[in-house]
Amino acid sequence: MQIFWTAGPVTTIGLIGGYYIGYGTMPSTELLIYFVMFTVLSGLVGLFAKVVKDGTQGHLEERRKMDILNVTDKLSDLILIARDKIAETYEGEARKREAAMQLLRRVDLTPFGVTIAFTDLTGNRKVGDAMGQIYTYRRIGLQTRVQELCKEHHALIDQAIKELRETSPKASAELKRWFTGNRSGKLKYGVPREKQFLQRIMSSIEHNNPLLMTFRDVEEMLILAFELINGREIPTLTFSYEGKWKYARALDELERKRSKFRVAQAKAGNRMRALSAYLIETGHADIEQMPEGIEMPELIEKITETIDQMNQKAENLIQAPNHPRADLDKLLLDISTATELYEMAHDGSKESLKRYKELKKTADDWKKLTSKLEASSDGLKIESGRRGIHINENIISLSEEAILEVCRHLSWFFKKEDVQSKSDAIFSSRNHKGAMTARRLAIEIAVALEPHVGLSKPEIQRNINATRAIYMGGISPEMSAEQKKEMAEKMAREVDKRLNIAALRLAETLVKQYHVELTDGAVEFFVKNYQASQKFLHRLATGDSNREMGSAIFNQLPATVQAPKSEWKKRNQKLRRKLQKMS
Repeated sequence: MQIFWTAGPVTTIGLIGGYYIGYGTMPSTELLIYFVMFTVLSGLVGLFAKVVKDGTQGHLEERRKMDILNVTDKLSDLILIARDKIAETYEGEARKREAAMQLLRRVDLTPFGVTIAFTDLTGNRKVGDAMGQIYTYRRIGLQTRVQELCKEHHALIDQAIKELRETSPKASAELKRWFTGNRSGKLKYGVPREKQFLQRIMSSIEHNNPLLMTFRDVEEMLILAFELINGREIPTLTFSYEGKWKYARALDELERKRSKFRVAQAKAGNRMRALSAYLIETGHADIEQMPEGIEMPELIEKITETIDQMNQKAENLIQAPNHPRADLDKLLLDISTATELYEMAHDGSKESLKRYKELKKTADDWKKLTSKLEASSDGLKIESGRRGIHINENIISLSEEAILEVCRHLSWFFKKEDVQSKSDAIFSSRNHKGAMTARRLAIEIAVALEPHVGLSKPEIQRNINATRAIYMGGISPEMSAEQKKEMAEKMAREVDKRLNIAALRLAETLVKQYHVELTDGAVEFFVKNYQASQKFLHRLATGDSNREMGSAIFNQLPATVQAPKSEWKKRNQKLRRKLQKMS
């Protein structure tokens, strides 16, 4: 309609008016027809181009935005649900303390909220009232009144701190921070991460046991994905070296091989856990048959037996006359999905065996090299000039293409597991899949991020643990996906980007893992450039630097997932032919 409106009245009026003004006469009919048809044809060409673009690139662009919004929406809701379920795992006073600790993480907490939190945290209303008063005056800058109240309630708070230290050291430290005012309420500083959460998640992948991670680790992994998808840039410190550092190079090679092995393990183990949950969900197995925490070899055996039984059931239905089509359709879907997941696990198993052999060889080479160097070397020092250690600053972030790939991966998992953002079933023990789905989600996030971030690398884990996570207190389930994304992007820009903790972790790694001598010059470098704690660095330089290697993971071969049985595929084809005859 726009084209014909432009080609008809608009073109006619414009042509007649312009022609008359310019030439003092009316245009010919042929000229009028020419301009009208020119407008029509140009408009149709433009319309065709727009239809093609909207049907290809425009559609893809819109789908990309929707994928990112949907994943952002689900992740934010799951983070809030995870916090509730973390509190649910506690009982009695411990649950009250955990809820209070979560309340105290909010930067927009009111004085009444502070009173409630510390009353629940300590079980003492007097402590809660005192902390509420102190907070009220501190937030408006009346430090004189704050000092008076601190002196007045010092004995009460000190006693509460001591009592809490026995039952909850974290709660005790939190009370002390609030009482002394050694707490930042500014959004840009973010919130501390759970210590070593990435190591536990990688360990759960490495040992094929999701139970090695906690709900808190799952929450931290959800937050990490949420912030990276929404543009978070995490500053990092790593080092490179020049000179005769053969053993350091060998250790780097060992960690690279270990990283590849962990990812391969995830492809096999996590898919088998997912298959187990799927078989329970569809009623082909029960939770007693495949309980949480079952060892991988036994799980593989039970899953194989279950799929055999499903195929035997399919054979019986194929032979039975006049069986309801709905039963055949459901069984075909169940068998196809189970076989697909099993085949994915088999591919991961082959890769994990290959990576295991590479890791074992590299570990043996490392042992031989270090035994020789320990006998001939008197250690290494940080040197100036071209030889020695060079500190490198970098950024952990996701490109636009990487964000899209991660979101597609997570969308696939949400669809497979039927994860709904408003439902707490994914974290509920009342769900037959139980909390294992939540733990597998954390593993899937690790697998999705690995190609772009390298979470399995020790230096990446060290740097992420040394930063603060974005503050999530401002997000609520009632917000739209667009509102959540806008707030997430704002938080990602404003979060603290200092490198003081990262510098301490790097120095610790150099001393304890690489046997580097931390000289006065090196201490001064870290203090001057990154505002690292001089006291900690001096203690590190003069302390015991025994090598801290992780636990060996190459004592036994990884569990093997055999190739799918040929009769499974044959039975699947027979079932399909049976359904075709019935249609």
